[in-house]
Amino acid sequence: MEPVSIVESVLDNLPVAIFAKDATDDFTFILWNKKQEEVTTIRRAKALGKNDYKLFSRESADYFRSVDKAVIKRGKLMKVPDEILETQDGEEVHLRTVKIPVFDAATQRQLVVGISEDITEQVRSREKLESLNKTLTEANRELQETQMQLIQAEKLESIGRLAAGVAHEVKNPLALLLLGVDYLSQGIDPDDQNVDKILGQMRDAVERADRIVRGLVDFSSQRALMREQTNLKRLLDDVLLLIRHELTRSNTAVELSVPADLPDVYLDLSKFEQVLINLIINATHAMGKTESPKLEIVVLCEDLQGVVKNQGARKKEVFRSGDRVVHLELRDNGHGIDSKDSGRVFDPFFTTKATGQGTGLGLSVSRKIVALHGGELTLKNRENVKGAVAKITLPTKVEAIPGKQGSKKVKDVDTNASKLA
Repeated sequence: MEPVSIVESVLDNLPVAIFAKDATDDFTFILWNKKQEEVTTIRRAKALGKNDYKLFSRESADYFRSVDKAVIKRGKLMKVPDEILETQDGEEVHLRTVKIPVFDAATQRQLVVGISEDITEQVRSREKLESLNKTLTEANRELQETQMQLIQAEKLESIGRLAAGVAHEVKNPLALLLLGVDYLSQGIDPDDQNVDKILGQMRDAVERADRIVRGLVDFSSQRALMREQTNLKRLLDDVLLLIRHELTRSNTAVELSVPADLPDVYLDLSKFEQVLINLIINATHAMGKTESPKLEIVVLCEDLQGVVKNQGARKKEVFRSGDRVVHLELRDNGHGIDSKDSGRVFDPFFTTKATGQGTGLGLSVSRKIVALHGGELTLKNRENVKGAVAKITLPTKVEAIPGKQGSKKVKDVDTNASKLA
């Protein structure tokens, strides 16, 4: 076989398109291998001896000519940006090309040699992936909106349950204010030592009523997840104030224990209040037939050890060994969880309450809210004693929090063991 034939055979069997142009003869093609035929759908016999203007559209030919001249001017290999070639069949072919200037000393001709890789399938796959990703992103956004609407719907039901209790809590400060107004309306004696005391009581009553109303307004507001640095003890005190009437009505004693050195956590106050209110009210309902209902709220902090590597892999924030977390446990002495229901308590619309007493969304929504905070909510029966325990685990530090991070000054809190009858 002749040397030229051997070279042509090698070039025709390469998986890339190769062509060469004679710059001294108006950039006419002098080399056109088999892959170049496939890419352009132009036969070699038709291409050789012609230039780009005879084979492609004027727009494409102008672009190719400008690149060829730039290669010769620079005198070295040049990578051409991804280009689109329209074939004679009207199909678009995406190419990744390098062009090299070659001077043939024997014939004194300046050549431009091009090597093109057909990346059409890669480009189409990428476009499909981008389209799917866009669709998935949109679906995820719609899912998040639906979840927030579901959270808000459950919150409104909680507000309905709280309404009577809040009204009762506000009624007491208002009654105290009315008594003070009646007393002062009879005339003020400069020597009456009760005046300062009554004014102080009236001021306290106004502040208490304002605190309750503001708490309910904040709780009922609808907003995107917005976390801030939070003192968990203060949050628990606010929640217990909101549902004091419910606890008093059910004769539930509450024992709260929070360590003095508890680190702050990052929470959306409104949404996390929703979780705590739901869990506490569920506990009071579970203790409805208990002779001496008692709810223990215990908070503690620990450094995780021996965490399985893939634990929380589906979560945005993953618990790992060495992470510092806060555990919040709500322990009741009610009837506990029936064994046949243990695997369904977090299922949407599942409830053991009578018709009309609940939607069955409370626990499902609560777990979702905790998950949005990078935490975990579990519910199971207590060991060796009657009742159930709801346990929330939260990270103490959150990296790259989307949204607001507060910078509140938080004072240390004392360990409390207070009872509300």
